[in-house]
Amino acid sequence: MKRAILTLMWMFTASVIASAQTTFFYPHVVNGVLGAITWKTTIFLANTSTAGTATGAISFTQDNADKIVSGSSWNITLTDDTGATLTSSLFTFSLPPGASRKWVSTSPGGFVSGFANVTTNSGIVNGTAIFSEFDTAGNLVGEAGVPSVTPSPRQAILLDNIGRYSVGFAMANPGTSVANLTLTLLDSNGVQIGSLVTQTLGAGNHTQAFTSQIFTGVSQPPVGTMQISSSTPLISIALRFDPTLSKFTTLPPVTLGQ
Repeated sequence: MKRAILTLMWMFTASVIASAQTTFFYPHVVNGVLGAITWKTTIFLANTSTAGTATGAISFTQDNADKIVSGSSWNITLTDDTGATLTSSLFTFSLPPGASRKWVSTSPGGFVSGFANVTTNSGIVNGTAIFSEFDTAGNLVGEAGVPSVTPSPRQAILLDNIGRYSVGFAMANPGTSVANLTLTLLDSNGVQIGSLVTQTLGAGNHTQAFTSQIFTGVSQPPVGTMQISSSTPLISIALRFDPTLSKFTTLPPVTLGQ
């Protein structure tokens, strides 16, 4: 009897693992030429389970200049680790236990940005990404890791403007309804600087800016935060740039209490 119960428990656990779904996002994907720099995004996925093949897809959405409306499907060109190249807005995958895949954006042309959504049909998948920038000769100038994220209605981006550094950020609305946003700039003591900034971001849309472009007419705090409150959960990432804007690192957001 005990063996039968254990067998049933194992079968139930296995069925849960096999049917488990994973959804996460890369809040900022960049590709193309901007000035004298070429940007590329590398995406890694791995099946971290010990049993069961993970299947699913990565979908890409690009900015719409009108932030009130929805974003657009993004036909991006990716080359995988086998050398195969495909242009699409949807890339399917099938990963046995312990397997991993790599995709690198290779699209020529002007700079395009947006976000990516990873959804599994079965199994468990985790991943990360890399931003890379290259000079006109194709030499790597700089790169930084980009973690995957899940949506949150309240989050904060950490600011570090000491030594003429600056912080840019990107955020996207992965939901199906319009997001009404309130952005608040705080110094290191938690004191609000300037007035609140309200924005609207359409369903599936994505935006990016430096914090100095959002909060105009006020001095950026040497250290502080930009808090984001939204009517619907958002995804975001920040980049800290050196004074020449040629070197950078990523600053993942932190979740705020309700």
